[in-house]
Amino acid sequence: MVTKMTRTALLFAILALTSTGCGNSETQQAPGKTADDTSKLCPAIAAAGLAKQCRVDTGYGSVDVVVDSFDDEVARNACAHIADKLSPLTAQLSGPWKLQIFSPYRSDKPTATCVLH
Repeated sequence: MVTKMTRTALLFAILALTSTGCGNSETQQAPGKTADDTSKLCPAIAAAGLAKQCRVDTGYGSVDVVVDSFDDEVARNACAHIADKLSPLTAQLSGPWKLQIFSPYRSDKPTATCVLH
């Protein structure tokens, strides 16, 4: 049986293993995307102090961030705020992209998801 603490540790391990640094995308590129399209997303999030952990998944068209909260309303507000701040960078992305907010306290699924425009 996997405990809540173990799931949280696994999420952090997965985030650490799948991203070699904030702003680095996975090596698999989605059609129509270039590394330059997504390479600025996580650095922008970090520079604005919006989240400490960030990962761009070009294969699934998502930006996954960890926000230190267990409250769904806080996550929804953070999602809208981060998506708004990223809009100048995401306006040029082709295809549907989403922002997923994860909590270090509940890592089984995103606490909020919103569309990036």
